Parts: sequence; structure tokens; C-alpha cells
Amino acid sequence: MEIRTLRNFAAIVRAGNVTRAAAALHISQPALSMQLRELEDELGGPLLVRRARGVEPTARGSMLLRRADDIVALADRTRDDLRAAAAAGLTGTLAIGAGETPAFAAVARAAAALRAGNPNLKITVTSGNGEQIDEAVRAGVLDLALFVGPGRIPGYDYLVLPHVHRWGLYLRADSPLAARRFIAPKHLAGIPILVSRQMFVTEFLSGWLGRDISTLDVAATYNLAYNALALVSSGLGAAVCIDGVQPSAFARHLVFRPFRPALESDVYLAWKQGHPLSPAAAALLSRLRAAP
Repeated sequence: MEIRTLRNFAAIVRAGNVTRAAAALHISQPALSMQLRELEDELGGPLLVRRARGVEPTARGSMLLRRADDIVALADRTRDDLRAAAAAGLTGTLAIGAGETPAFAAVARAAAALRAGNPNLKITVTSGNGEQIDEAVRAGVLDLALFVGPGRIPGYDYLVLPHVHRWGLYLRADSPLAARRFIAPKHLAGIPILVSRQMFVTEFLSGWLGRDISTLDVAATYNLAYNALALVSSGLGAAVCIDGVQPSAFARHLVFRPFRPALESDVYLAWKQGHPLSPAAAALLSRLRAAP
């Protein structure tokens, strides 16, 4: 498989049509169709289903699309890093992954200052939960990842940032529990709750609860907090989450009540253990270490 072929396959899937993809890629439709047939022959079967109005990926095609995106991104970053190594100043791309946390503001300030002194540097930020970001770093697509605890993910070196999150419950302001200053494990019984679908988070919360969190009325699971809080605002239930992630759109409707006994997680910037950092990633870490 060639990088160009994978890039073109992804373009076909996203365009939903070989002709439109060929026009966007500035190559002929027959040439692109031939590339697709050769790729399907190489991989042992159909990757797309031909419909009257275009094409859709098969299950194998969807798998290839996910892998192709990672492979193409890694190839592009390798090219940029090698060019950057030969250039004066910082160039190329600094790729950062992050979950939803106000602690990203420190990373953002350092990145802005770095970019101000290196105008040829590009910065990309990928948002996602811890498991998604972890996968992207291990695939080589991201340089650095901002994680919220609990604990540490194996295989990383890390820099702890000066920010600690409290865990608690996001509630509608008119909920009876909103009158409480703190939420104890007993208060979660009998109410519908929303919890993160990340395994390490559910294990962490189960330890605080004293029993498996699945024994509660889990009304929904979520990936990132914004939509979870929209469900809380609509009356679906209360969301178990870290503090500081409530968007202003929900500020009038929701309140946060921390857990007691207190449950806290720190925030850390991580990179693959034993993996050489790009010059831009190393420079960003230096700025963060030097920050007051």
C-alpha cells in the first residue's frame, strides 16, 4: 500500500463518489478507479459498496479508513519533522491531544508563545477522551497528550501541571440534591446517573462508591462532557464528572456538587517513554517547566 493510494482512498470515502474525489484530487476518474481496484485486489476483497448515488465503505473499508488516516498523518508528520530538523527555527507540526479540562489553558499559553517566535510552526489540537488520545499517541499521530488522572497510563513520561480536578455530580439547579454542599456515595442510590464509558474511570469511581458503579441506575454513558451536560440539562439524570468543564451555555441550569469523601485527579502532559521528542514538543515542555 502506498501513502498516496491510502490518501486517495480516504478522499473517495469522504466524497462518497469516485468522480467528485477525482476532481478534488486533480486526477482522472479512470486512474482513481484503477487505484481503487488495485487496492481492493491487494487487500483481498471489496472496500466499497457501489450505490446508485455513490459509494459507501464496507466494514473492511471503514477499518482501512481509520488506519489510513493514522498512517497518512504519521507520514505527513515524519516529513514535517525531518524538514524541521534541517530548518532554522522551529517548523513542521506540533500535534497535541487533550481531554476537556481548564488545565489546557497553560498548554495553550505556552503554544501561543512558541508560535509567536516560530511563525513557520503549525500546531494541531485533537480533542477526545483519555482512551482515544492514548491510542493516537501510541500510533505516533500525536506528540503530546494532556491527561486527567486517576493514576498514570503505563508507557509514558510526563510533566504534572499545577491543576487538580475534583470529582462530583453535575445536577440541574432544581434537583433536590442541589441543596447539598457535598455528594456522598449514599446519595447516588435511586437517581439516574450518567458516567464516562472509559474503563479506568469506572473502576476509579467504583472504588470511591464501595461497589461497582454498574449497580446504580446508569441512565447513559458519555464520551466527552458537553453532550452529557446537555442531557443533564434536559432532565435525563445527573452526570458524574470532574469540575470545571461546564460550558457557559449551561451555567444557569446546572450546578456542580463535589463528592465527599473527596475524590481528586491531577492533570499531566505525557509523551511516549523512550521516544525522542520533536524539537517543537521539547520546546513546549521547556516553556511549561519554566512557567511560574
